[in-house]
Amino acid sequence: MLAKEKLILAIERLLSKKELDEITVSEIVAEASLCRKTFYRNFMDKYDLTDYYFKQFFENTFGQIICGEDFDTALFRYLEICESKADILLNAYSSADVNGLRNYDIESTRRAYEKYLLEKGADIYAPEMKFAIEIAARGGTDMVIEWLLNGMKEDKKTLQVLIKRTLPNDLLKYLE
Repeated sequence: MLAKEKLILAIERLLSKKELDEITVSEIVAEASLCRKTFYRNFMDKYDLTDYYFKQFFENTFGQIICGEDFDTALFRYLEICESKADILLNAYSSADVNGLRNYDIESTRRAYEKYLLEKGADIYAPEMKFAIEIAARGGTDMVIEWLLNGMKEDKKTLQVLIKRTLPNDLLKYLE
């Protein structure tokens, strides 16, 4: 198993037990049975590792709208992964650090929308569209985090419908 894979498994195990801000690089390398040098050859810090971990499933779920998957399917698959990894994500999202997962999630969602909309012919540089993308990225991310924090009381299909229904019209017309 490659060092990067060991580090990913280590952060996942640690995040299933405690919040990201409480985890140290020393704990990560001990859990992975690696040395600190190996950690820093692969990642800048624990936030970089957490972002990389998140990127792996984001790109295979919601990020698939870039590859032609429809919005509803991609969002639902993303919610399924979030639900299955709820304990890990709750501890990752708990970080208030500027490098925390929430900001990475918003940025990843923004980039996915921008790439998708560019392919659909939207002018993503128009002020109205930039604002619509920002609202969708921040609002969608925060609502998924809220859903996780509140124990996922709404079913995934309901949340998926609510997120899509509340998207700005400037963006929504490209998703239909």
